[in-house]
Amino acid sequence: ARISDVLEEGRLRIGNEHGTSDFVLERAEELTDVELKIGDEVRTDPSMRVALERLPSKESKEHFLEEIPPMPWERIGGQQEAIRAIRDAIELPALHPELFEKFQYSTPKGFLLYGPPGCGKTLIGKATAYNLVQHLHEVEGLDVKEYFMHIKGPEILNMWLGESERKIREIFKKARDYKEKGQIPFIFIDEAESILGTRQAWRGSNINNTVVPMFCAEMDGIQSLRDTVVILATNRPDLIDPAIIRPGRIDRKIKVSRPNREECKAILRVYLKEGLPREHEDFDAMAEPFLDRLFSRNSSQEVLVLTLRNGGNRKMYWKDFISGAAIEGIMKRAKERAIERAINGETLRLMVDDLVVSLETEFQEGSLLPAESHLEDWLQLLDMESKNVVRVRRPNEADKATENTMRRSII
Repeated sequence: ARISDVLEEGRLRIGNEHGTSDFVLERAEELTDVELKIGDEVRTDPSMRVALERLPSKESKEHFLEEIPPMPWERIGGQQEAIRAIRDAIELPALHPELFEKFQYSTPKGFLLYGPPGCGKTLIGKATAYNLVQHLHEVEGLDVKEYFMHIKGPEILNMWLGESERKIREIFKKARDYKEKGQIPFIFIDEAESILGTRQAWRGSNINNTVVPMFCAEMDGIQSLRDTVVILATNRPDLIDPAIIRPGRIDRKIKVSRPNREECKAILRVYLKEGLPREHEDFDAMAEPFLDRLFSRNSSQEVLVLTLRNGGNRKMYWKDFISGAAIEGIMKRAKERAIERAINGETLRLMVDDLVVSLETEFQEGSLLPAESHLEDWLQLLDMESKNVVRVRRPNEADKATENTMRRSII
């Protein structure tokens, strides 16, 4: 049973769950000196009169990642603008405290990372935790440790009344407990729009009508980065309730964009490390043919045709759907090809052709491209203003014929 109230003389009230009645329990001798709180679970005797044992919370174990690997900023390829924004918010107050104190500046306590899927939001969240603690070690000499709590939004949702709110309380309570132990807790909520969406969009359900206020109340109890760092990640920032992302709760909104050519090159550098058996020792000789293929704009790489409000058309190519996660998948395919050749007796080395063929395979299989039934939804994940688009469609033969005619005229 779950404790709903702690009464005088150590007695415990349980019940009020899913239509059950209240019960008041006495404590067994083993629980006399145990601190029990509202929300804790206890094992009772069959007659529901005595609390025999406090049970560990099974939910709390699901949400926490106690250790994160060393994640210096240099391990993240590209996304320099996003990294600079979050580093300024975290590190500058620690480097120049006297300047910030004169302006009575309060450090931000919450961040929103938004952008297309697979572009490094979770990686940046982990790097934030690691680098903030390393910064406090080196600059201020503090002996602290990060505690990274990775929560996926749908895990919090529960059909039973009050269960989702209880999980929110439990997460923040766990963060406070670790703060008291001298650690810096990081609450990272992925797919935040699934639980913190606008309440108007959830009229058919009362879940968000109570989860959002509960989250806001917990956020209001955080004073600074030294208490708890809250990071929300989402592909759809337009769906998050404005009460969540107002200043004073989530103070920094940082866009994580799709990588351009130079950022793709930086990501490749993470995977094409020195010492890797490859066709060319020179990094550019390996990377440039891959990037030339990725960023070319020909009919075989057309994905979508957008009809704009001004009457014009815009074509979307492979490069408009690339991400760090996609490049990681392409590199895995390329390395698998190299390993297969080595198993068949050839020299173990990664070829330029492995990279190019793996790129083509990744896109031709369609795993990175939108399904026909979700074309409109993909507008929200592209780096453009969707309000300027009136129609989205797949390219047809007429589009390809037009492009070929234009290409011949240019030649």
